[in-house]
Amino acid sequence: MALGPPRIGAIVLILVAVSAATALGLWGTRWRVPQAPAAGAGYTLQDAWDGSMIPEGGLQRPIGIAVAPAGDVYVSDERLRVVHFNAAGEFVGEWGREGDGRGEFRNPVGLAVCRDGAVYVSDYEQDRIQKFTADGEFLLDFGRAGSAPGEFSAPAGLAVDEANFIYVADFYNHRVQKFRPDGSFDVVIGDPGRLGVGALHYPTGVHMTGQGEILVADAYNHQLQWFEAGGRPLLRAGYHLLWLWPRPTTSTTGFNAPTDAATDPRGIIHVADSGNHRVVMLSPAGEYLAHWQIPNASSDVFSPEHITVSPDGATVYATDLAGDRILVLTVKPPA
Repeated sequence: MALGPPRIGAIVLILVAVSAATALGLWGTRWRVPQAPAAGAGYTLQDAWDGSMIPEGGLQRPIGIAVAPAGDVYVSDERLRVVHFNAAGEFVGEWGREGDGRGEFRNPVGLAVCRDGAVYVSDYEQDRIQKFTADGEFLLDFGRAGSAPGEFSAPAGLAVDEANFIYVADFYNHRVQKFRPDGSFDVVIGDPGRLGVGALHYPTGVHMTGQGEILVADAYNHQLQWFEAGGRPLLRAGYHLLWLWPRPTTSTTGFNAPTDAATDPRGIIHVADSGNHRVVMLSPAGEYLAHWQIPNASSDVFSPEHITVSPDGATVYATDLAGDRILVLTVKPPA
């Protein structure tokens, strides 16, 4: 049956009201959408570390990665351990075993390194964070399963700021949580959702920019989001249908499940665009500069997973989950 004029008018009013509410919800938020490639920008594959020299076995589905201030690299993998390399890719040491005690893991995922060299590790199945010395000596742990403040449901990516506050991408709780250096809860950042500023949908990575902003890999909203240190939303980058609904894309206007991001000293952003099997370079404002795609990537596995940058910004390290290796890319900044 055809809709009569009164019913059409009601529908129009509803659409106008929704549009107005949405516009108000977006008010005050800066937007950037990646644009065109930048001259000179790009990546060159320098090396691929498979960990074949590790006594206990080479890398197996590596996922978490972090760089220490001195340039050493830490990696978590499916062998339930943290592996320590120097900047040249030489094996330094490892720690971890299966279990729920101190220094034991069920599924270590996220890594972050403090200015003093201490290493934080998130455990996706244990719902806790552990802190170690640079050599793997246990220091403290915090967190438990749940959805209340201070509790986790599959903690993923980690970040530490200059004041040693810890930020955790709380995957199934659709939020980021901030903790004090002693592991006590501080604040929740973001809200569960698909639409609107600050809405997070399975976030997998979190990073502190040089400007003190919180950069979140909002993976299954297919976007990056920036927040102030206090949690106020600032910026989103990625393709949005009708500028509203986040959607995956293979083009330079967005991402397909961006699982992590990191910035270098210039403020350039490097993104693990895992569903597109590529590393994407963005300007500090979130505009597209260049990308590098994994050759012959496995279509069944989203990879690269996590990403980090050397202290001088010259090298990007990304975990190739499907390839059992660390991709080492030389950064060519825009001219």
